[in-house]
Amino acid sequence: MSYLLNPSFEDQKNIQWQRVNIGNAVSFDVVQGTSQIPAKSGDFYLAARSTVPGGSIAQDFSVQGVRSISAFAWVRARVGQVSGTLAIWQLGSPDRAMPARFTAMSAEWDLVTCTLDLTNVASSKTIRVEFYMDTPSSDLLVDSVNAF
Repeated sequence: MSYLLNPSFEDQKNIQWQRVNIGNAVSFDVVQGTSQIPAKSGDFYLAARSTVPGGSIAQDFSVQGVRSISAFAWVRARVGQVSGTLAIWQLGSPDRAMPARFTAMSAEWDLVTCTLDLTNVASSKTIRVEFYMDTPSSDLLVDSVNAF
């Protein structure tokens, strides 16, 4: 079971993602799949874009007693290709991250994965799963985002 809420975006009114890095340049929305671009799972997916490189969206959650967190997502470009990064953060002092760079193509959904080993397993910690978009003004499509 995923730590993330609404991981396949089927509940369009319960979007837990937030604009984070360069937030004023980022927009996102839940989109219903079409015959040209069907959802990878279910009927809906998330479409996100940033007008400048490095804009991001993220979802935070808390864990305790966990040694590592893995995240995976299916990504795709609406048109052409979109470069980006899926990152898992352990927030705190200091922040720690594990990034996985990708280039999403418009032809098909591609799986992106990453794993972060956590420090101080016994204590409660805040984890962030974050997508950075490096191709300005191009739609990054995301579906079935999971963290476990």
